[in-house]
This record gives sequence, C-alpha cells and structure tokens, in this order.
Amino acid sequence: MQNTSAIEFNKEVTLIGTYSKSFLSKKENKDHSGHYKIIINDSLEVNLLPPYHKEAERPEDEVQKFEGKKVAVTGVVSKNTSLSEPSLENQPLKVDIPCFVTIESIRLANE
Repeated sequence: MQNTSAIEFNKEVTLIGTYSKSFLSKKENKDHSGHYKIIINDSLEVNLLPPYHKEAERPEDEVQKFEGKKVAVTGVVSKNTSLSEPSLENQPLKVDIPCFVTIESIRLANE
C-alpha cells in the first residue's frame, strides 16, 4: 500500500521524484510500454497518466532528458490508476497507485 497522506488529490499539485519506467502495462513482444512514473520515496510512486491515455506513452525526447533524474511534475493527481477508460456501462479496473490525470509541466527538480 502506498503512503499517500502527503498528496492532495484531485487538485493541481507539484510533486518531486525520480523519473522511472512503469511496468503497469506491457506491449506485445516488449518488456516496456513507454509508460513512466515518478518515485517520490521508498513507499510512494505516482504514474504519469493512466495507461489508456495515448499521451501516457512518454515522448522519446522527454525520456532522454529526464529518465533517472529528479523531476518536478505539476498536474492533477488521482488516488488510483485506472487501467481502462471509465464509461457509463463499466467501471474501470483500478490499481492502488496514485496517478497524474493531467500534466501541466515536467522539469528538472533543481530548475
């Protein structure tokens, strides 16, 4: 279980963590799907957009610039990560990992 007590959910916040690969979903014949997260501490990580968003696959130039580095991400965070898009008929499968549902900016934390 993630220690989420420091996050204000459903409001725009800026979180600082290490930009890292997320393995929530995999593409066929590939180990990594292009999705990323930030690791805030040993017990808390936050995904960068739900996997069903086309923008969840982070751009290659962003990955090269930030992977493995401390970043500040500004956006709205949800308490859970939905694995599929919600609809009137079906509630999405969710995992108990916070997730940015919008991203306003990603920058190096020391900028």
